[in-house]
Amino acid sequence: MTYLTIALPEAVKAYVDGQISSGKYSNADEFLTVLIEREREQEHQAKQKVNAMLQSTLEKNRTVEATDEWWEQQHQYLKKIYRWSSH
Repeated sequence: MTYLTIALPEAVKAYVDGQISSGKYSNADEFLTVLIEREREQEHQAKQKVNAMLQSTLEKNRTVEATDEWWEQQHQYLKKIYRWSSH
């Protein structure tokens, strides 16, 4: 196991503590592990969605010019779906 030390704003720490107190999580490690795994799964699903969109376009014999603007539109669409924040 590897250890990681993080600093949290008081409001975020209070939220984590509340989640633990409610019994939803046994400790901060579990809480953060669940959040990270959820993020990884959402990222995986987003990649699958983009690949499916591209595959669908290819199957329809339509071409897409994947410009920076097009990628930004896809990014904004996925952020909206998954409520992502910029990383």
